[in-house]
Amino acid sequence: MLRLVRHAALSVSLVSLSIIALVPSVASTEPVKAGVVTTLEGNVTVSRVALPPQPLKFKDDVFVNDKVVTGDRSIARMLLGGKAVVTVRERSALTITEVPGKATIDLAAGKIAVAVAKDKMKPGELLEIRAANAVAGVRGTVVIAEVSTGSAQLGGSAGPVGTFWVLKGQVEAYLTSRPGNPLLVGALQEFRGGNVANIVPSQMPKILHGLSTGKVPPTANQAPERGVQAGLELANTSSAAAAAGGGANLTGPPLNVTVPILPSNAQLNSPNHPTPQPPPPPPCVLPGCPRSGAGLSAGR
Repeated sequence: MLRLVRHAALSVSLVSLSIIALVPSVASTEPVKAGVVTTLEGNVTVSRVALPPQPLKFKDDVFVNDKVVTGDRSIARMLLGGKAVVTVRERSALTITEVPGKATIDLAAGKIAVAVAKDKMKPGELLEIRAANAVAGVRGTVVIAEVSTGSAQLGGSAGPVGTFWVLKGQVEAYLTSRPGNPLLVGALQEFRGGNVANIVPSQMPKILHGLSTGKVPPTANQAPERGVQAGLELANTSSAAAAAGGGANLTGPPLNVTVPILPSNAQLNSPNHPTPQPPPPPPCVLPGCPRSGAGLSAGR
């Protein structure tokens, strides 16, 4: 009987030692904070390792390896590392990962806008955006990324397609099938299917669609010739709203992403890409209108 008691006590001691030995490894798997939620509307959920999806709320922390999903008529804005503002449109899904010197936003579906403060980035740091078959390296840039469904063309197979629209700065983008062939995408250019093209003002309302909240005025119904200016305003407001909306006091000093508000089409006027002309104003039918169309626009 005495031997049995001693054996039981020894077994308990070994179990206790095993538990103590495991404590450091448990502590080392503590989640790493990636950022904070600064704006949220509607139904947004977050999934973490070994945990089911749960509602994401205003001022909640976001951790590395979190998967954020927005529902219908929902939108979320996050401040990541005090350096990048990420706006997530409705019906979108993304995962945030990180390795030393590089954070990655993996966009599985939907659309996001990302504004990175160049002066907050340390030498060698990089924010990478992965959108289906496309990857972009971002440093001090304002870029919109979208994953859409492609169609079979020229013998290819249908599947998700990634597109980047650069509003400020520049990115290096490439297709996952051609990792050794990055292309430089400059301001007011898009990257899709391995090709770079200029953005025209008439595209901007569609590009910006779904990225507005109560703090960012809607731009979808603005005139096409106002599209470029509206996009730059969104980039400016996006960073400023995140800094003023709770993120600045939670993760560090306000962001300083300065985007000049340029005249319409200013950056599109080049020999290779002539400036598109805005459509003529509609005829005035109100009493007191001038007989000639001259001066109608100036009077507005």
